[in-house]
Amino acid sequence: MGGRGFMLGGEVGAVKAAQKRRTPCGWSTEFLLRGMLLVIGVFICAGICVGAPQAAGAGQDAKDACAPVQAAYQKTASASNSSNATNTGALNVAEAYEKISTEPGHRETCKYLRDEAVNGEDANVYNDVFSSKSGTANGTVWISKKNGWVLKREVDVSMTGVGKGHQAIVFEYPRQ
Repeated sequence: MGGRGFMLGGEVGAVKAAQKRRTPCGWSTEFLLRGMLLVIGVFICAGICVGAPQAAGAGQDAKDACAPVQAAYQKTASASNSSNATNTGALNVAEAYEKISTEPGHRETCKYLRDEAVNGEDANVYNDVFSSKSGTANGTVWISKKNGWVLKREVDVSMTGVGKGHQAIVFEYPRQ
């Protein structure tokens, strides 16, 4: 990847600089970045779990509809990008999302919604829903038609007996 690859550990200088930056709400950009990486990692793991063999015909349509979403998350995780995340609600959305999407017996369904532009870039918009005993995570994902990266993601989570939360992430990539 020639120095531009996505590094989970990050470079020392970038980490030190990230620790000094704060968002308008007082959260460190390092905290937000780690939360975003956690969410992307969950999507990758969920993609692997969803790829497990199923009974003939069971969930085949949902699995096929989720393939572009999972591919976009995998491509985004391997790309150099920055992101801006906002969180609202009574719970930590990244933690709730991870619990819902990795809980044994969880179910993922996806549906193509429409075409739409994000910051002037054409995108396919999908609905991506995880449900489990713990709760639900209902997301909307904007995927670039040009390069297959996730441009934007919004998710509403609801944890049984805990509360609800919303997260919006806008991804930015270096100009090519």
